[in-house]
Amino acid sequence: MKITRILIVAVMVMMSLPLQAARPIDEIVAVVDDDVILRSELNRALRGTPRPAGVSKRMHEEQVLEKLISNKAQKLAVKKSGVKVTEAEIDEAVAMIAAQNKITVTFLKEVLQKQGQDYGAFRKSISEQLLQRNFQRKMLSSLVQVTDSEIDDYLALHGSAAKSRAVTQTHARHILLRTGETRSNKAAKMALQEFRSRINGGESFKDLARAYSDDTASALNGGDLGWLSPGVATPQFQSVMDRSSVNAVSQPFQSPFGWHILKVLERRKHQGADTAARNAAREKIQQRKIEENVALLVRRLRQQAYVEKHLDPAE
Repeated sequence: MKITRILIVAVMVMMSLPLQAARPIDEIVAVVDDDVILRSELNRALRGTPRPAGVSKRMHEEQVLEKLISNKAQKLAVKKSGVKVTEAEIDEAVAMIAAQNKITVTFLKEVLQKQGQDYGAFRKSISEQLLQRNFQRKMLSSLVQVTDSEIDDYLALHGSAAKSRAVTQTHARHILLRTGETRSNKAAKMALQEFRSRINGGESFKDLARAYSDDTASALNGGDLGWLSPGVATPQFQSVMDRSSVNAVSQPFQSPFGWHILKVLERRKHQGADTAARNAAREKIQQRKIEENVALLVRRLRQQAYVEKHLDPAE
């Protein structure tokens, strides 16, 4: 492994040799697993990080490089983990940013353009942040379990205890097609459009769900999701379900899990806890626990990474 990394460094340096007469070589200042950090990256980070009073230039450079190494180790771990972010998640995050600034997404694009920022690069930055968030949740899932008693305490403390009230529950079936390397968004949508036509033509929704749905838990029951209270499903799924008439098959739609079609079987009024309030409390508690443990996760990834530093010796 070490020989491989040395070869990577050597090859990158050799590839730069023909350009020596034109410009200085962009030096490698650190090797992190099978990736590198270049002098140009470090210089950009140094320009964006003011040097604290009393800290020498050399020490500041070391500190900034160490932060870049930790970030690189985390990015490599995210890549290896296979964690994905859907276009729908990015769209939702962009819409939320626009809403927080009380503007439309169209106007947000115009603002970015006036500031000289590329919208594609902006979306890529959002995607990287979402990837990091999803990775952290995956890695810390065992540490951020939330109990019912924690939710009760949170709701009591914040004066919003979830009282028993009548809610509308929906009984629905769905077919899920996940996307990735073996199936594109376009292919999933087209397949679901075909399933919808076949169901409307008389074929059994249950049989198609058993044969094709990627939601293995519900597929065994013909796509049956049981009775769903408000706030249990994803916002995208909930929105389509709420708009759907009983016994109608929805158009294909996308959620963070993939592409779906659904069929509402029936609706009923049910006396129960305010599920939406409890889910919101669970989310807030979980996020707090994640934030408390992220620093530990980053340190652990840094310690597990193979690192070589190539800063020039201090003068």
